[in-house]
Amino acid sequence: IPRKDRVGQIEMMTTEIRKRFRKRSRGLWITEKVWEPSIPMAMNYAGMEFTFLDEEFFEDAGLFNGELYQPCMTEDQGKKVVVFPISNRLISQFNLVSPEDLIEQIIDCGSEKEERVVSLFLNGEDLDFNDPNTAGRVERFFELLQANRKKIQVVLPGQLVREYGRMKKVYFGCVSPGNIGRWSGPVFREMIDGDGNDQSARKGEAAMLKPINTQSFFRHFLAKYPESNLLYTRMIDIHMQIAQMRGDKQRKKSAEFELYKSQNHSSFWHGGGSAGIYSAEGRRIAYQALIDAEKHTREKGNFSSSIVRDDFDMDGIEEFVYRGQNLNANIHLKGGCIYELDYLRTSHNYQATIARHHEWYHQDDVTDLYTRNSFLDHFFRNDELLEDQMAMKSRENGDFISGLYEVERFNRDRKELSLAKVGSVITKKNKYTIEIKKKYSFKRNVIVVEYELRNLSDSTFNSSFATEMNFALTAPKGPDCKITLHPQDSDFNCGSIIDEGVSNSFEILDKPRKTSIGFESETEFRLWAYPVETLTGTEKSVEKLYQGNCFIANWCISLAPGKVWNNRLQLKIEKKK
Repeated sequence: IPRKDRVGQIEMMTTEIRKRFRKRSRGLWITEKVWEPSIPMAMNYAGMEFTFLDEEFFEDAGLFNGELYQPCMTEDQGKKVVVFPISNRLISQFNLVSPEDLIEQIIDCGSEKEERVVSLFLNGEDLDFNDPNTAGRVERFFELLQANRKKIQVVLPGQLVREYGRMKKVYFGCVSPGNIGRWSGPVFREMIDGDGNDQSARKGEAAMLKPINTQSFFRHFLAKYPESNLLYTRMIDIHMQIAQMRGDKQRKKSAEFELYKSQNHSSFWHGGGSAGIYSAEGRRIAYQALIDAEKHTREKGNFSSSIVRDDFDMDGIEEFVYRGQNLNANIHLKGGCIYELDYLRTSHNYQATIARHHEWYHQDDVTDLYTRNSFLDHFFRNDELLEDQMAMKSRENGDFISGLYEVERFNRDRKELSLAKVGSVITKKNKYTIEIKKKYSFKRNVIVVEYELRNLSDSTFNSSFATEMNFALTAPKGPDCKITLHPQDSDFNCGSIIDEGVSNSFEILDKPRKTSIGFESETEFRLWAYPVETLTGTEKSVEKLYQGNCFIANWCISLAPGKVWNNRLQLKIEKKK
């Protein structure tokens, strides 16, 4: 999160606490205890004086024995904060030993030479207060603290910060608690346990427990999940748009408030007991807040549609973003596809999808070979089966899905972008050189995509060409979402698997948002469609989660050497009564 937003969030929370409790906060809890060296500066600017980290962080910084019971000073560019070590060893004993034994262990931490500080945080989720024993244990623990007040002094951290005096200066690296570090690592081995350890073994040898990811760093999630990176870079883009706002302070404040709402950490990662980035609802809410923030940045009566060119997702390749009155569309040169599609009237990103990624708890589950964007270009065999495509077993004959398209023409005034790529399509018998030209043009509610396929080979080319679209809809089953194929007017819900031929258009009715997505083609196509679900694990179970719907329009084409196949597609999003 940019430093300005960190400070803004802390100040907003501090103001709310001061209004409710008439007390000014001086310390904070760091979400998931994810530490970065730049945090002290943001804390200091927001008036925060202290925070807490696990004692393991102190050990990694070179402290030991009595030093693990002392608050330390850390800083960033001269901005200081105090950090208290959390005694995890004692916390883990709370439900295992009697309150009397725990009090004795706390007393044993003391020293005749120096005062020592023990910080305890009990996780309320681990305390079952429906069990009378739990309530009795907690009450007994506080009674014993009171009875042993000559040996144990209960003190507020703010008071200690003011009275403690000289503290040891310590610097902590970019560290995250164990589970986050393990879950953020790439999954390369075949046998990995719940702690992210490699359990694969050589023949005849015992399993070797070797951590897959020894660098515990939260930002690894941005590299592991492309969808997390897209959400992050979209957030940075909105942050920069807000920074450029001038004049209307209230409008800027409203934009910042929406931006803060999008920065909930859970939508950016997956691990522990949370679906995180795999939560379709979490992604929807985050993107909704970002879209609402962008709408606040647009000055009423002074906004005009445009196409902007920049490296928005920070991958070293420039992207193109159409910003219109009703639609936003982000186009990536990799695959020449649309990777974000915002309908501003409902503040919904229809590309807020996610691919089926491989996780350590998966067995032989399906893993997608590419991110689920729209207008992805496939070449299949003419007899390819939908079941094989759903299971990612179909053979991708072309190299256009992940290939880099070149910009052929870019017209800002007419809101047009023409891309081209010369690639290879390999069949059982031949290798063909095919050129795809793809022209995007944008209107108020409409995206037009014009295809031109040219056979640059010396022999006739026969294949199935397909364009894939993925949409984040509302629900996989039930009446909330309906798909209608034309001209036969057949109706399906979004949980249906569709394999239908001879269509020239289909319509998706997204009832909760009262929105219609219409797709038309000048040339009749065969439609494949199916819901995309991920097998997502928590600490207790693995469940199927709906992520979106995939639509693939197929055309059988035959091109003699030098010949061209043309088609015009239209995608229209509009409100429905």
